[in-house]
Amino acid sequence: MVKIKTNKPNYIIKTKYGVIVISFLIILTLFFPHDTVELLIKINEKVKDFAVGNINGDNKEYLVVLTGSRRRKFGEEVIIYSIEDRKEIYREDYSAYNPWKIVIGDIDGDGKEEISIGVYKTSPLHPVMAKRPFIYSFEGNKLEPKWRGSRLSKPFLDYVFFDIDEDGVDEIVAIEILADNRKVINTYKWKGFGFEVYLETEGYEDISDLITKDNQLFIKIKEQRKSHKALIKIVENRIKVERED
Repeated sequence: MVKIKTNKPNYIIKTKYGVIVISFLIILTLFFPHDTVELLIKINEKVKDFAVGNINGDNKEYLVVLTGSRRRKFGEEVIIYSIEDRKEIYREDYSAYNPWKIVIGDIDGDGKEEISIGVYKTSPLHPVMAKRPFIYSFEGNKLEPKWRGSRLSKPFLDYVFFDIDEDGVDEIVAIEILADNRKVINTYKWKGFGFEVYLETEGYEDISDLITKDNQLFIKIKEQRKSHKALIKIVENRIKVERED
């Protein structure tokens, strides 16, 4: 069981045999303090990744799911469900892009969250197979490209949307690979038509496990064959990596 924490009531995700069940638990504290209402969405397909967010700008939450075959490394279809109505509202085949990740966040501060599909493909300006973060807005019940840049400033392993400087707007936070194969955390801000590098950490032997919890961002750092968990935050306009024992 996986719990997703949002600014709305918790969603409880259960997976078994490729079926994902989302239980929307609403605690009716005003009139019925001991009652709950449970709403279910059943997806009878193999789920590769998913995210929940206010992608329609209507202050309602939607479930965005990447599905695909068990035999395939990458996903195939992106499906969007209205949690309130418990029904599918969008489906499209993205298998040509080799999708591997779904991320949701508000990158421009307009209160409407964007959807990022992590893809693995070539680009006209960078004709090698590489991970790339394609970003879309949800308009008229379909995904419209907002930014499909060729790549970040360096090759990357993973990324999330996270408001690292607490200005009300999400940044891209990525684990990137240096020329000597060491890893850094790099951050990017949206600047209207693309992203601009913001702040970057020093290099480490290895970085993994970008995890958001309780509005904080954690990573796993490896140095000299030893690993530890670390909290990353901004202090005096620099990213501070604070060890968590």
